[in-house]
Amino acid sequence: MIPQRRILVAFIVASIVGILAIAMATVWLKTSNPVNSTQVVVANRPITAGIAISADDVKLIDIAKEALPLGAAHKVELLFGRISKVNIAPGEIILDRMLNLPGATGGLAYSITPGMRAISMGVNEISDVAGFVLPGNYVDVLLTAKDDSGRPTSKILLNRILVLAVAQDRLATDEAKPKLASSVTLEVTPTQANQLDEGRSLGTLSLTLRNQSESNAAVVPTDDKLKKSISTENGVEVIRGTSVRIESGLRGK
Repeated sequence: MIPQRRILVAFIVASIVGILAIAMATVWLKTSNPVNSTQVVVANRPITAGIAISADDVKLIDIAKEALPLGAAHKVELLFGRISKVNIAPGEIILDRMLNLPGATGGLAYSITPGMRAISMGVNEISDVAGFVLPGNYVDVLLTAKDDSGRPTSKILLNRILVLAVAQDRLATDEAKPKLASSVTLEVTPTQANQLDEGRSLGTLSLTLRNQSESNAAVVPTDDKLKKSISTENGVEVIRGTSVRIESGLRGK
């Protein structure tokens, strides 16, 4: 006959093991199904600018709520039929600003982000990356003019500007085949539109092509600096060959 003390000890040990098992299961459930996550819509495959989004183009993934970007969608069906304004890479979170308004057609006016403006500028194959600028790319706009001493200088006028169209083409073509065009249409703020128009009177405008994967976080805001750069009372960064120095602002003469 088993002594009652041994039975009591066995019962206590079994109870402790059971409590530990329940605690471990609770922890596992919390970590495998975190309450601090949400679902967002991402591109399931490359989405070309100017193309309406279909069910095969998108999918849902889980991300942490604190990493949720502004304008992300939580249901794939909300994006069906909307037209992309830019090229979207597989796995990239699709934001509202990347798409035309719901129900909008592919017209250029519907492709402009609310509050922004579209403005065109002339380009050529020598000064504008040999025709490799395509709709959906991001570019910097350079201004080349003469300083107070009459020497040519160059500076960045606008940073990371979206290309809406090349000539009349709003759809991206094969990047391996340069397409020479006489003009590009850019999406800018009203302030940037004024700066671009003023830059035309000061000198020559040209484009430099940016890495498509660069984020806005890596770009220093330029609006306030640009207002100062055209003034003769503020210094600007001037590039001559391999040297960079600060000079007085460019003036149109």
